[in-house]
Amino acid sequence: MTDEQQLPEEPIGSELLREDPSFAGIVLQFLDGLSDRLTKMEKAIAAADFQELRMAAHQLKGTGGGYGYPALSKRAADLEKRARARVLDECAEALDDLKKLCDRLVVDPQ
Repeated sequence: MTDEQQLPEEPIGSELLREDPSFAGIVLQFLDGLSDRLTKMEKAIAAADFQELRMAAHQLKGTGGGYGYPALSKRAADLEKRARARVLDECAEALDDLKKLCDRLVVDPQ
């Protein structure tokens, strides 16, 4: 099931932990740090700092998949693309989508 097919309130667990549950601690640290990353992106949008936004989105794109969240990588790639195009409204919309997805990320959906 792709992230587009999931219900909005459905939690998204880490695919990495399905393969190796011993990584739960580092995945939790990653999730705990998402708030700071999103705040950094919000500040970049407020300042119309497309370079900072693009770099932050690029980093999240890379780490999202590594921690078992390919949907996060996909959304971050979209934000990176929009930051590269330097269209502020589209960047804000992409960041809102990214934040909604981040709200659904969990270590283990049980």
